[in-house]
Amino acid sequence: MLVSVIIPIYNVSGYIERCLLSVMNQSYKNIEWVLVDDASPDNSMEMAEKVLNNLPEKENVKIVRHAENRGLAAARNSGVKASTGDYLFFLDSDDELTFDCIEALVSLTENGTADVVTGEIKVVGNKRKAYPQLRLPKGTYSGNDFIFTSFLKREWYEMPCNKLIKRSLFTEKNLWFEEGILHEDTLWSFLLALSARTMTVTHLPTYYYHIRSNSITQKKSAGNVDSFYIVLEKIIQISCREKLFDRYPELTVYLERLRIYFIKSLLRGNFDRPYIREQRNKIDRLYETPVWSSGRRNREFRLKDFVLRLLEYLK
Repeated sequence: MLVSVIIPIYNVSGYIERCLLSVMNQSYKNIEWVLVDDASPDNSMEMAEKVLNNLPEKENVKIVRHAENRGLAAARNSGVKASTGDYLFFLDSDDELTFDCIEALVSLTENGTADVVTGEIKVVGNKRKAYPQLRLPKGTYSGNDFIFTSFLKREWYEMPCNKLIKRSLFTEKNLWFEEGILHEDTLWSFLLALSARTMTVTHLPTYYYHIRSNSITQKKSAGNVDSFYIVLEKIIQISCREKLFDRYPELTVYLERLRIYFIKSLLRGNFDRPYIREQRNKIDRLYETPVWSSGRRNREFRLKDFVLRLLEYLK
C-alpha cells in the first residue's frame, strides 16, 4: 500500500532536516515523498535536497514548486494533486514522525477499507498540551453519525496532520483546503468529520508536534481574526444547508466553544477596545439566528461570556 507523505516547505531551514530524516528512517518503506516548495525565501529546499540525496529510492520523490508564496492550504492542495498514494499523510515541515508512525497506521487500515486512521500526538516545546489527548478508545468506528458527533465532542484531533486519509475519500468529497485564509485546519477537519464513514484510532504515539512561539497560528493579528470569522461563517452556512442543527445537538456546543476561542483571540491580541467591541458584535450577529435561535444557551457559555466581557472592560 503506497502512502503519500505531503510536506509543505516554507522558511523552515532550522527544522526541515529533522522532519525529513524522520520520514527517511520510517520502518515502513512504501512511501511517496511529495515536497511542496511554497517559494521559500531561505535555504530550506537546499537543505531538503541534501537529505534526499541520501535516499536510495529517489524515484519515490516528487518536488512541486510554487512560483510565488501561496500559503499552507495551497501547498497541501498542490501536494495532493501531485500524489498517487492509496492514502495521504500530511506532515508539517517543523514537526516529525515516530520511527514506526506510517507502519503502525497502515496496519490499522483494515486492508484499505478505513477512511481515516489516526494516532496519538506528543507535544514538544510547550509546558501545556496544545491538543487534548485522544478521548476515543482504540478501535475501529463505523457510521458517519458517530464519527461526526465524536468530532463535535472534541474526542479526536482537529488537524490534518497525523492522519492517514483514504485518497478516494479526499477526492470524492472534495476535501480541498480553503486557500487564502488562516485557520483552514478547523474548516477542513469539520468537513472531514462530516464525510468519513469509518475511522480507526490507536493510542500509540505516532507524531511529534513542535510548538513554536513565532508560528503564524500563535500570533493574534487582524488577519488571524478575519480568517477565523470566515471559517465560522462557512461552518454555519454548511450546517444550515445540511440541516445539521436539527440532527446534532452537539453542534451548538461546538460552535459556542469556537466563539469563545474567537473572543479570547481578540483579548490576547494587541487590539484596542473599539475593534474588540466591533468584532464581538459581528460574531454575535452571525450566531444570533442559526446558532442561538434553537433554545436557551448553556449556562456555562453565559458565564464565560460574562467573564470575557469583564476582561474586555478591564483591557
